[in-house]
Amino acid sequence: MVSPGPDTDAERLTAFDAVARANAVLVRQLSARAGVHENALRALVLIDDTGWSTPTEVAGYLGLTSGAVTNMIDRMTAAGLVERVANPDDRRGALLRLLPAGDEVVRDHRRRFAAVLAAVDAAHGGDLAAVLTDLATRLYEQAGDVDR
Repeated sequence: MVSPGPDTDAERLTAFDAVARANAVLVRQLSARAGVHENALRALVLIDDTGWSTPTEVAGYLGLTSGAVTNMIDRMTAAGLVERVANPDDRRGALLRLLPAGDEVVRDHRRRFAAVLAAVDAAHGGDLAAVLTDLATRLYEQAGDVDR
């Protein structure tokens, strides 16, 4: 008989923690493969998601200071992963855009995650996207309630 899966809070929390740790390991390995820090990999994915990002958006997303993000962007620029382009809406600011090497890092990241998600989705009836979307929504809601 097949087990229906975790059904207690402790089992669900243990399973979720295992997913978070496995994700951290994969991100660490992918960032090492790309020769960037894990935060830089996350920044590359954000820039890809948005098309263009400002250093302020990257800092907010990663929870880093503007100085730390500036240093990270300098390293990513020197590595040929991103470029800074003048922001037409703020002449003092810059927009960040992926260069082909940065795009390849993000494609490798997305390919690997897509393969894992497709395999898990197929093994569990095809509802994974709905479950993950609901989970993300509820996590954001919970984050909004933390200060209350």
